[in-house]
Amino acid sequence: MWTIFWESLLFAFVGTFILRLGGRKSISQMAFPQLVIITSLGAILGGGVAGKGIGNTIVAAATFVGFLIVTEWITLHWNFAEKAIKGGALPVISEGKLLVNNLKTLRISVDDLEKRLRMAGISRIEDIQIATIENNGELGYSLMSHARPVTIGDLEKIMKANFPEYKTPNTTSQDNIFEEVITDVHSNPVPNQLH
Repeated sequence: MWTIFWESLLFAFVGTFILRLGGRKSISQMAFPQLVIITSLGAILGGGVAGKGIGNTIVAAATFVGFLIVTEWITLHWNFAEKAIKGGALPVISEGKLLVNNLKTLRISVDDLEKRLRMAGISRIEDIQIATIENNGELGYSLMSHARPVTIGDLEKIMKANFPEYKTPNTTSQDNIFEEVITDVHSNPVPNQLH
């Protein structure tokens, strides 16, 4: 039984290390070959403990889940462990310029980056103040001030500066879908089939 525990723990470490080397893409961002490799890796690691009886399989599964819980706890409490295990955000654009060396480090082509920018509604690299690839593979960005959309707050400042008598309209949280998360009360009736 202890052999299965230690083997499972080793497989969890090795799997985490291999996936860490594999790059920063979530499942939805993986190309077909990458998805096949990840699935195969799971089968290979699982095959190492498979066929050894139901009790040993339960111990192995519990070890993998325990490893995940401990890893999450460690990364939650120590930043250096989080960076070592999960990685950190890496800038790929700064002040409208591509950071080619970081793209190479991440193994992301300019075409892949441009695809992510288009999906975010960004049409010009020059409009980006900073863009990062986060440790989960997602794109984070901040636009240059000239490219940022006008917010209601910006518009209210302009209105108050030009029309001193302008009153900010009261907004109620009645239609705010986040309010139900806080209060656990639905603001709109939920159809019976969705309860």
